[in-house]
Amino acid sequence: MQKFFGRLWPSTLFPRLMVLIVLALLLALGVSVWLLSSAHREALRDRSQQFKLRQFISQVQLLEEIPESLHPKAIKAWRRPGRDLELFASAPIRRSTDPIALRLQHYMEESLGGSFRGRVRVQHVTDKHRHDDDWRERRSEQHPRTWPGKPQYPDRRHHRLHDLSVAVQLSNGRWLGSQMDIPQIGPIMARQTLVFVAVSSLLVFMVVFWQLRKIVRPLKSLELAANDLGRGVEVQPLPEEGPDDIKTTLRAFNHMNERLQRFVSDRTRMLASLSHDLRTPITSMRLRLEMMEPGEHRDKLLASLDEMQQMSEATLAFVRESGDVERTSAVDFGALLDSLCEDLQELGLPVSIQTPPDSVILEGRPVALRRALRNIIENAVAYGDVANIQLHSEAKEIRVSVTDSGPGIPESAWDDVFEPFNRLETSRNRETGGVGLGLSIAQQIVNSHGGSIRFANLESGFCVTVTLPLV
Repeated sequence: MQKFFGRLWPSTLFPRLMVLIVLALLLALGVSVWLLSSAHREALRDRSQQFKLRQFISQVQLLEEIPESLHPKAIKAWRRPGRDLELFASAPIRRSTDPIALRLQHYMEESLGGSFRGRVRVQHVTDKHRHDDDWRERRSEQHPRTWPGKPQYPDRRHHRLHDLSVAVQLSNGRWLGSQMDIPQIGPIMARQTLVFVAVSSLLVFMVVFWQLRKIVRPLKSLELAANDLGRGVEVQPLPEEGPDDIKTTLRAFNHMNERLQRFVSDRTRMLASLSHDLRTPITSMRLRLEMMEPGEHRDKLLASLDEMQQMSEATLAFVRESGDVERTSAVDFGALLDSLCEDLQELGLPVSIQTPPDSVILEGRPVALRRALRNIIENAVAYGDVANIQLHSEAKEIRVSVTDSGPGIPESAWDDVFEPFNRLETSRNRETGGVGLGLSIAQQIVNSHGGSIRFANLESGFCVTVTLPLV
């Protein structure tokens, strides 16, 4: 059950806040309408009781003023559906001990005057079942009345109990009794209430939607900018908008972005200047050595200068890749990989490739990606004789597996191969060239695209897997 509701519950901020606010609003409105409806029903019920009691009091006072011979006609004229009037020889209802009935009884005695004290009886719906049979037994000898042009007056024995029964003893000794139906008050104007709830909910929803959009939009921009920054894309300063908390967050991100860009730029310029400046003394030393007599020492010094020059050139290449000056664009990754492998095959390298039939579009820097993959493939050929490439595409990422048939790399040395100028000669062929920057450059490029490089030793070879996100 928890997993089911967990799948239904929104995972992002905007819909989650909308659902919470709407549920809270509906709950608050429901509780408010229920409380107001209860108070509304009680108030109208009390007023209806008071109105009918005042009407009954007026009828009693009028009967006391008119001749006794007119009493039946007056009672007949006062009868209404839901309000029964009758004259009895004795009290039609018993005395009640219900607090509400006693309160109404006291109200009637005060209204009729002191002479009626002890001559008023009131029964409330709570104890009506005790006197309903007494009422029917004590009714006068009249038969059920028939309203002119209307159906016979209904027998209340087959209907709900009356809310209120009152009886007052007149001065002639007879009792005037009345059974009254107090209207059942429904919810507060149900249709209007529903309209009110719907309109108020809609207005609140619109205001909340507008405000949440203003809050979430900067956060969405921040998410996209942070993702681009992690992939090496040049990010422009974000507009600082929204509430103060959001503005502070955006301002901090802009400052961080500016500092990172400045740090990378300064580092790149420093390394490029250093590598460039090394060319002059290396060239000068080479000229001096060329003028020396041929010999073993001269050859060793020239070899050392060649190695220094290769390292200098490799460092410049590494710095250029670290600068990420290339623009990001949509790349057909399968076509890029096919083109790279064709170029390597034309050079005579044993390279094979398997790609999916569908196009795989990736946002990245094609030249940099091509160089990273080339470094990995050339390493596989140089140290493992062959390179078998497979491209796998999934919903959110792509994987490039480069497998060779070489001896592999000890797992304890996997992290070391990414160090600049580090060559694991004990595990690889000693006759290979290079200065140990190939995998460092490849890792830097892959990391700047938000991807990763993983190693795996196989039974008969070594596998390098490059993973790149599609989003």
